[in-house]
Amino acid sequence: MLTTKEILNRLKVLREEKDLRQEYVARRLGIDRTTYVRKENGAIPITTGEWLKLGDAMEKDPSYFFTPQRPYLETPEAARERLLVKLYRSLTPAQKEDFICGVHIMLKSIKKKAVRDTLKELRNM
Repeated sequence: MLTTKEILNRLKVLREEKDLRQEYVARRLGIDRTTYVRKENGAIPITTGEWLKLGDAMEKDPSYFFTPQRPYLETPEAARERLLVKLYRSLTPAQKEDFICGVHIMLKSIKKKAVRDTLKELRNM
């Protein structure tokens, strides 16, 4: 059985992994950001209806927050992918464009169809 602290930590970690701001989640719950922060920190209880909305906002079944999970062993490749996405999300629009151009330059010699198609799609966005 999970403690309240573990449940709330799972909520916070998932929100951060999905790169959702507290303001966004608060709006989904129909409350202001400061109230959401107090709920996420455990100062105010989260209602059943709010847990349902949180699950919807974070694309998880609400039971995710309360059910002990088996340990997840992240592969090195998955960790790199997660970090690349985090890096990309932290960039300004101009930096994102430079990043995509750099990826295109580095990978344009690869003959694999999936790579070529993805690069073409990125270029056309």
